[in-house]
Amino acid sequence: MTRYLLGRLLQTLLVLLAMSAIVFGLIGLMPGDPIDLMIQGDPDMMPADAARLRALYGLDQPIWSRYLSWLGEALSGRLGYSRLFTQPVLAVLAPRLVDTLMLMGLALAISAAIAIPAGLWVARRAQGWIDYVVNLLCFAGVSLPSFWLALLLITLFAVVLGWLPAGGVGEGAWQQARHLVMPVLVLSLSQLGHHIRFVRAAAIDALRADHVRTARAKGLSEGQVMWRHVLRNAMAPVLTVLALSFGALFSGAVITETMFARPGMGKTIYDAILGNDFNLALIGLMLATFATLMGNFLADLGYAALDPRVRLREAQ
Repeated sequence: MTRYLLGRLLQTLLVLLAMSAIVFGLIGLMPGDPIDLMIQGDPDMMPADAARLRALYGLDQPIWSRYLSWLGEALSGRLGYSRLFTQPVLAVLAPRLVDTLMLMGLALAISAAIAIPAGLWVARRAQGWIDYVVNLLCFAGVSLPSFWLALLLITLFAVVLGWLPAGGVGEGAWQQARHLVMPVLVLSLSQLGHHIRFVRAAAIDALRADHVRTARAKGLSEGQVMWRHVLRNAMAPVLTVLALSFGALFSGAVITETMFARPGMGKTIYDAILGNDFNLALIGLMLATFATLMGNFLADLGYAALDPRVRLREAQ
């Protein structure tokens, strides 16, 4: 177990290092820099002043040299300041990360809570008319753009009915819960079709196993067979899908948070890229990568909990 954890920690660090180099390179290749924005805001700035500022902040150095300087500062715990918010990067991102994780966690939990029983129910009726109807609905849900679904919900619940606020966060537990309803609903529906189809496929494979036929021959009810035997064997591939959905939910949260004006990680990274706040965008994307890796790690631990034949040390 210790060997496995150390191996996964090393893999995580290597992935984060590679992602930091890739993201830093892509951001560095974007046209313009913060000094260009300062020149636009102050037309009287002389070219010599702009060159001096670029030299002061190291923007005149090659991109590989700037990356090594940034990496050294980051490894020392100095992540720098956000140009847009004039605050330390972690002070800006910490509350936004909590908001996004809460949004994603609720959406993933609701989607899984609906998809698992629905997928099992459909798997028992495979190739029937119920199966075809549910598959059609799943394809329709997968095909819905999240921004269009968000506009529909805002129009219905905020404009026409006036039941829910159109955007923002709100103050107090009750208002925060009301502001969460539509964003969570959009993210849940955007993943629900995928999850139902994966649970259905995994359950159909598990239903063909010999131990399921043995359980039925022993006289167990259909409900006991589905929940005790089929679900346990079907959950391994489903856990993989749920872990991978964590990254997909984060990318979907960018659109959802923008549509509902929520100050989460997705919208913050989007605003940072548009505003040339490279430091904030880079650290935000690294946190998103780390959250996705942690989701995959938790899925591996779930495999070992579900299937005693899985040994974590064998994953090396």
